[in-house]
Amino acid sequence: MTDAQVKQVVKAYQERLEREGYRPAQIDFDRTTASFPRSRQLEHAAWMCSEIQKALDLGERERAMRWFGFTQGVLWAHGIYAVNELREQNRAVVRG
Repeated sequence: MTDAQVKQVVKAYQERLEREGYRPAQIDFDRTTASFPRSRQLEHAAWMCSEIQKALDLGERERAMRWFGFTQGVLWAHGIYAVNELREQNRAVVRG
């Protein structure tokens, strides 16, 4: 995936999360996230989506892709998307 394609996918993730009421908010990682409610974890995923786009703009592709994979894992773990949906989103963007 190109940087532009990654940005397109994470923008769609962020928009979906915001439609479902999850506003971007960074989690304080001085504490374990296991105690955070689902909503806080998904707010953090929304925040990561905007940070991924910024990282790509700064040429920090390796960090952006690491965060992209993490975000997809969070979205899967919370039932926002199924694995096959995430895979197809990636493929659809690449196919154009």
